[in-house]
Amino acid sequence: MGCNRALCILVLFVAFYLFGSLQALETITGTQFIADDENGSLVSSNGNFKLGFFSPGKSQARYVGIWFNKISEQTVVWVANRETPIRNSAGIFKIGGDGNLAVFCCNQSSPLWSTNVSVPAQTSAAKLLDSGNLVLVAKETIIWHSFDYPTDTVLPGMKFGWNRKTGLNHILTSWKSIDDPTPGEFSSGFNLHGIPQYFLYKNSVPHWRSGPWNGRNLNGLPDIGSHKDYFSDRIDLITITFVSNDNEVYIKSSPKKGSVFSRIVLESMGLLKRKIWHESQRWVRVQIVLHDLCDEYMRCGANAICNEDTLAHCACLPGFERLYPQDWYLKCQETRKEACGKGDGEGFVRLEGVKFPDARNATLYSNMSLEECERECLKSCNCTGYANVYVDEMGRGCIAWYSELRDMRRFKSGQDFYLRVNAVELALDAQKNARVHIIATKSTLVFIIVPLVETLLAALCFYHFWRRNEKRNKGQKQKQKQQLHQNKLVLDSARSLPPNSSGESGNTELTLFELSTVIAATDHFSSANKLGRGGFGPVYKVNSLHFLVERKNSLSLSSNLARDSRGSPDISKFRFGNSGEMVGLLCVQDNAKDRPSMSNVVFMLSNETVLPSPKKSSFPVRNSDLDSSIGTKRSNNEVTNTTFDGR
Repeated sequence: MGCNRALCILVLFVAFYLFGSLQALETITGTQFIADDENGSLVSSNGNFKLGFFSPGKSQARYVGIWFNKISEQTVVWVANRETPIRNSAGIFKIGGDGNLAVFCCNQSSPLWSTNVSVPAQTSAAKLLDSGNLVLVAKETIIWHSFDYPTDTVLPGMKFGWNRKTGLNHILTSWKSIDDPTPGEFSSGFNLHGIPQYFLYKNSVPHWRSGPWNGRNLNGLPDIGSHKDYFSDRIDLITITFVSNDNEVYIKSSPKKGSVFSRIVLESMGLLKRKIWHESQRWVRVQIVLHDLCDEYMRCGANAICNEDTLAHCACLPGFERLYPQDWYLKCQETRKEACGKGDGEGFVRLEGVKFPDARNATLYSNMSLEECERECLKSCNCTGYANVYVDEMGRGCIAWYSELRDMRRFKSGQDFYLRVNAVELALDAQKNARVHIIATKSTLVFIIVPLVETLLAALCFYHFWRRNEKRNKGQKQKQKQQLHQNKLVLDSARSLPPNSSGESGNTELTLFELSTVIAATDHFSSANKLGRGGFGPVYKVNSLHFLVERKNSLSLSSNLARDSRGSPDISKFRFGNSGEMVGLLCVQDNAKDRPSMSNVVFMLSNETVLPSPKKSSFPVRNSDLDSSIGTKRSNNEVTNTTFDGR
């Protein structure tokens, strides 16, 4: 039973797949058609595009359309019966009796929509090309194709413009809403009056305008590379071509790689956008018109210029002034009206980075240089300005405007425009340029000098701190070295005492300590143990005399000091090998009267003389051996160690 059920499911799946494949036609003929109730469709040979019946957004109405077949988001690029929707699923798309493609419904004899062309033979057929172009072919000749009748989308490979011979003008018309493909209030296309320009209209009134083709793009079109984000590398995959000759005027975009899906769409809100399908499975915008207020056609009126970067946005051109200063709407008139041109001493001032004025009242001079164009403009009283049109032609080709200047704006990828002005404005512009040059020069100097000064100051500060640290470290090292040397001299002097009468070392009555022991007892001569300064240097407090005595390995002699009955050391029994130690003991006597003056000290040290014996010390010292023999409790006594600093 289970196997039978699985077999049934497999058979149904295969049948459904084969049935679906049969419904995806490659060609529509007199005998092959697409029926909505059979879910029929027409697919391009590369599988990129699909034609069939669909319902937009939340609408239940049915339309025949073309959409991208290989992306997850259904994106319709062309609609046949956009003004005559079908209210049920009984629609049929086929070739009628007259050989035209047509949409029928409900067994009606009259089509809801038709290609409506003259078919030389009734053996016609329809095919969806790999570009998304639906074509009607008769006798191997294309007699109609959907690219000539776009709805709201321009696809790569589509020639969008005018056919001068047939008078056919390609016009984009927005949807009324995302749920209704009926033509909305916005449309766009080329205007051939004067020099070809691209216009966006709102209810047939100019709403936005591009400038003329400049050799790379349409002047005034937002920079395609200005939106910098993670998908901006996709911009380089599109090539834009502009053609203007006696037969046709059109612009065409082509992908550099066939796998990139892109489109230009006029949205229902009037925004014209270029979009590219990204790997993140969504459409991303790389270019847009009507990006800001200055994009709006004639935002500032005639003889004025719009600047989105300024607070007021609008300003009169040089040589013009506001007609009504108190009026919020800008109206500019000439400051000084001349009979012809701008009068004696007239010339041209350069406006940098601008969108060219409306070129419907302009003339193109294809082979003129800028100098030749300037002379040509001065020949006419009505010429108001000129500009180089082809940015890649080494200055060849220019446009001259005759009459008032309309719809100008500043933007980053704009071009230079040369405005005709009188002598006064020319002088003011020269002064302004001189000031700008001075400011630029000063700015350049500041830009160069300030980093140099900052670097120099930083180097001086570094050198100052380095020198200060070097001096400090050198002084500390010298002081430590001198202190250690003096301590070594004291110890060496003590070791040099002659032997006594008993044959033992003369140092038996003098307890000597190694330098390491003294350093440890004074905590490396810490300032916390410093008691003050004597005549020959600082005096330090040792942590414990018991500590020194206990360090048997640090004693050079035993501590059998001569003591009186109270256990105090008899200083008079210490023997000194030179006068330095004796003078040192005299300098630390308890009674100030017993201490020599500084002059006496100098005399004692510089002459061989008999020195007085130092008196006994008043502080008790307990020998560790003695203390242990009598069993008394030990106490730690603090003594001082004197180091000698040479004068």
